[in-house]
Amino acid sequence: MQNKKCGYVALLGQPNAGKSTLMNACLGTKLAVVSAKPQTTRNRILGVCPTGDTQILFLDTPGIHKTAGLPKLNVKMTATAWSVVGDADLVCYLVDSIDGWAAEDSIFFKKLLATSSVPVIVVATKIDKAKSEIVEKNVMEIAAQINSCVDEVIAQLSSSAVEGAEVKVNLLSRIPMLISAKRPADVVNFRQFVSEQMPVSPWLYSADDLTDRPQQFVCGELIREQLFRQLGQELPYSAAIKVERFENKGRLTVIQASVIVHKDNHKAMVIGARGARIKSIGQAARESLEKHLERQVHLELFVKVQSNWIDSDNLLAEYAGLEKWEE
Repeated sequence: MQNKKCGYVALLGQPNAGKSTLMNACLGTKLAVVSAKPQTTRNRILGVCPTGDTQILFLDTPGIHKTAGLPKLNVKMTATAWSVVGDADLVCYLVDSIDGWAAEDSIFFKKLLATSSVPVIVVATKIDKAKSEIVEKNVMEIAAQINSCVDEVIAQLSSSAVEGAEVKVNLLSRIPMLISAKRPADVVNFRQFVSEQMPVSPWLYSADDLTDRPQQFVCGELIREQLFRQLGQELPYSAAIKVERFENKGRLTVIQASVIVHKDNHKAMVIGARGARIKSIGQAARESLEKHLERQVHLELFVKVQSNWIDSDNLLAEYAGLEKWEE
């Protein structure tokens, strides 16, 4: 037990920075919803990742974004992301290497450095895309650009401090880690780096645990993923999944779930002409569920209208599990 290490690693960053993709790659399985569209993740999702004698507890989070004028759903998602910083032993701030460091990153990163009492590291993701879309040498230029912006944030913190006060910045390196979640070697290196930062501690979960979330939550997320993939920009942000029934019957798992929307015309969009869209969503979701559960699945989907659920505290708790965090 003396050689055991265990700690929490918060994955923070703007929407679509690659947080869920990186966590899934480290776990070797899909736990968090992944799509090309931003703001896919709505909750804090724990992923248990054993690495040698170390148990890394990844905390995937919703993308941090400005919430002024947006529904309570967005406000609580962002508050949820910030809330995990206090639980972490290490914070990884992710930046999409293709988009580069944005003005909002400076705002959020400054807040992170000013409030975090644990080490922070910047991780530049999607480097594989950078190398295919940009000349090879420019990958290092991406790192240099991020490095320069990080230096600027630190300078701002120093200049705004009370005269004579010491500014403590818990930054492991001003140079970002460059990583592609699609490259096994990069993932192994990242896991090893994170493992080295974890404190000596007994493991908090069993060796075969994947998450602290119930199976119904994970299955609901896999169904919601298909809404993002198949409905484009039309609907996903105002839709939720509620698993109404989850039952194992012999070799078959029966799942009944409701797609919750907040407008009547959204219901028609989900169902599609002659039910074609909901059938397609259900088929793709069933295949994903069977792969995850490793057993046959019978899936039934229903579509329900719940007016303005994205602005209701009670309904956000029921449909999105966001009752805990307030801005």
